[in-house]
Order: sequence, then structure tokens, then C-alpha cells
Amino acid sequence: MKLDPIFEVKNNSLFLIADGTAVNPSSFSFVEFNQSDIELDEEVYNEETLAAWREDFLVKDEKGEFVVLAPHASMDLSNALNFERFCNTCNHSARRVKDCKSVAGFLFDETFLSSDTEKRVAEFTELLAKKHAQYVYFVQKSVAEKLNIAEKLQNLAIVLY
Repeated sequence: MKLDPIFEVKNNSLFLIADGTAVNPSSFSFVEFNQSDIELDEEVYNEETLAAWREDFLVKDEKGEFVVLAPHASMDLSNALNFERFCNTCNHSARRVKDCKSVAGFLFDETFLSSDTEKRVAEFTELLAKKHAQYVYFVQKSVAEKLNIAEKLQNLAIVLY
């Protein structure tokens, strides 16, 4: 089941596709989680937590509320296999909530963006776009400034808030 996109990103800002209205992402709920809370072992996931999320997100669907999934890596992402596991965990999480219109997308944190920013963002978004093209991606302005990557993010469809 593929959902139609609700949002679009222009110049690192978020807009509703329906009428072009600017959207302030600070009104969204950010669901923070550690990779290890979802990935119990390689390719073994916490389905109970993911099922509970789905139920919560479906309620938010009915209320017209939105959430952003905000994962934190539990492994060193400079290791290619660890990065792949992190991406797979996020992709599996997205798969379990795929019918929830309330999920706007994912937040990239400081650890994720700390090196190989453009490559990591491209790999992550390409993986998720296969089944979840409606998602948009977020970065806090303070993180972009701290890592001095705001200019790099201008070339990517990333919401800075």
C-alpha cells in the first residue's frame, strides 16, 4: 500500500501539497527511539513496539496530527555494516506503520549527519523511497549549524526547522 504524499519540501521548508500552505514542523510529535529498542538482534525487530506505534499513529490519522520518527543509532555508523543495519531498522519500522498517514517522515540526528552527510542521506532516502516515497526528512537547524552542513542540505530535500 503506497500513500500519496501530503507534504513537499521547497528551499528546506515544508509545505502542504494540497494548497501550498507552509507548515511548521514544530507542531508535529517527534517519536524518538534508539535503534536497539527496535532492532533486538540483526534482522530481529521488536514487533510489539512497532504494533503499538501503529495503533497510536492510526489514532493520530483520525485527528489529522503528524509524527516524525527520530531514530538514534546504537552502533558506530562509520562502519558500513552498522550503517546498513541502522537503515534496515528504520526501513522495517516504516514498513510496520506504512498505512499510517500521520507519519510525515524521519529526523536525521547529529550522529547520523556527522560524516559523509550527503552519502548517508542519499542512501537512507533511496532505500525508504522504494516503498515510502511520501516521507520527508528533517534536520534541526541547530544541528546543521553545529556540524556546518546547512549549505550541503540546501541541495537536498531536507526540512530545516
